[in-house]
Amino acid sequence: MRGIIESQRVGDRVRAGYTIERSAARDQPDATPLVTRGPARLEAAVPFPAVQRPDRLERRRRPAPATAPFSCRPRVPACAYAILPAIPLAVALAAMLLTAVGARELYARWMGVALPASDPASLIAIPAVEPTAGGEPMSIDPARYESIRRTEYTVKPGDTISEIAYAFDLHPGTLLSINPIDDVRRLLPGTVLSIPDRDGLFHAVQPGESLDSISRAYSAGLAAILDANGLQTDVLQIGDALFIPGARMNEDRYLLAIGELFQWPLRSFRFTSRYGMRIHPFLGTWHFHNGIDITNAVGTPVLAARAGRVVHIESQPSNYGLFVILDHGDGFRTMYAHLDSIAVRLNERVTTSQLIGRLGSTGRSTGPHLHFSVINRGRWEDPLRHLPSR
Repeated sequence: MRGIIESQRVGDRVRAGYTIERSAARDQPDATPLVTRGPARLEAAVPFPAVQRPDRLERRRRPAPATAPFSCRPRVPACAYAILPAIPLAVALAAMLLTAVGARELYARWMGVALPASDPASLIAIPAVEPTAGGEPMSIDPARYESIRRTEYTVKPGDTISEIAYAFDLHPGTLLSINPIDDVRRLLPGTVLSIPDRDGLFHAVQPGESLDSISRAYSAGLAAILDANGLQTDVLQIGDALFIPGARMNEDRYLLAIGELFQWPLRSFRFTSRYGMRIHPFLGTWHFHNGIDITNAVGTPVLAARAGRVVHIESQPSNYGLFVILDHGDGFRTMYAHLDSIAVRLNERVTTSQLIGRLGSTGRSTGPHLHFSVINRGRWEDPLRHLPSR
């Protein structure tokens, strides 16, 4: 019995040696397998014959297929391995930027909005910026959001609107819009003027107007108009006088208000007759003269008093002779009569001081002169009210 057990142990050791050597032979097929382990009587390094490898080992040595099997793991581009090391650096830089600028400030800059002041003492009830008509932000004068205050000034001898406005740091148009001044050249001493504490214009509310339409017409903020006039609501009544802070007269209205809407049609001249009632030079009767007569030599250039369009050309041998009428818009027209020749065509656009003809003595005339008239919305007006002083 003991001999049988010993024989089994020797067989197990031999089989163990076979297994080791078969593994070595698989890794090194050209080498001769040797028995290095086993019973003492087999330690003489006797070579083993070739052993048929089992199917299990053959399956392990099968070559991999040409196409790799499907895998659920995502493919990673080669460039990612160059980008990944830079991610920690980018995160660190972003953290430093947010710390230096502040996350709220950076977000406000990106969104283009203004943040409230962090110091409660610096908070005010008005916005930090207000857009202009073109959409660009501008600085705000807090005084615009206060009710308007006025003072009174009594005109002294020699005062002019321009000088008074300069003394109060205002635009002349502001005083002209607030005070009912018919003729700035006849500012009588003792006249009491209302002086506002800031520049702007007064606007009389017309039918169909609203606070929104008025603010858009003057490019002024709704809040500024409400606060300057002390209004609690945007409901307006026809005839209400609103002060529009910061508004300015347009050029035509300003020139009309100061009496310089037109330029003189002759460079040099002398007066022969003024506007108004006079004795007719041919009829000898009391007659209304609807313009002024200024004289110079025949052929003197006659110039357009203002830019406009030629709307009438005519020859009246028994009255005005050769004459031209220009339309300047806003209801204003000018007439140039007794011309010797005409240099413009009907419907032609002309500019201020452009040549429109030559001085003459055509029609019913006592000598070479220019009859110059101003028509405002179909009514004759004294041209001297709209021409610069000489």
